[in-house]
Amino acid sequence: MLTVIATIASKNIDAEVVLTALENLQKYSRQEVGCLRYELSVKRDSDNTEYLVSEQWASQEHFEAHKQEPHYKAFGTQVTGLVTSSNIDVYSTIG
Repeated sequence: MLTVIATIASKNIDAEVVLTALENLQKYSRQEVGCLRYELSVKRDSDNTEYLVSEQWASQEHFEAHKQEPHYKAFGTQVTGLVTSSNIDVYSTIG
């Protein structure tokens, strides 16, 4: 099993567009085979919005298949130029 933690930041002016794209990604990702959990969280300050995406996948193969899905690729297109930083960390479950 894998746990994926992604952080995505944007300027507040772009936050609603990024949120809509993330909510769409969440909706369709939760329907994928091998998706055990897919949660969104948000933190705002006066200038920026940061999103935390916490995912669990049954296997590396399921996560790799997720990255090939049309909704995953569409997300990248939808937020191009709106994201000020992003990071994805992948952890393997122990035990």
